[in-house]
Amino acid sequence: AVKIPLKIKVCMWFVHKQVILTNDNLAKRNWTGPTRCSFCDRDETIKHLFLDCPLAKLLWRTVHIAFNITPPSSVNMLFETWLN
Repeated sequence: AVKIPLKIKVCMWFVHKQVILTNDNLAKRNWTGPTRCSFCDRDETIKHLFLDCPLAKLLWRTVHIAFNITPPSSVNMLFETWLN
């Protein structure tokens, strides 16, 4: 079994529960900062940040080429792939 550091496990759990403090989640807490992605200037959500952002897509393509892991199409699929 692969040993994963606790801070990575906690981060994965936050992503899975959709409570990562992305700009849209911060706005729900009355944050007045920008809601746009820092990388591509689209609305920042968990799905966008981990799957839809052009930078995330590039990262997933690289992972696919390097490790032959199929890129996830949803946050849930991301966890099915990594947790199995």
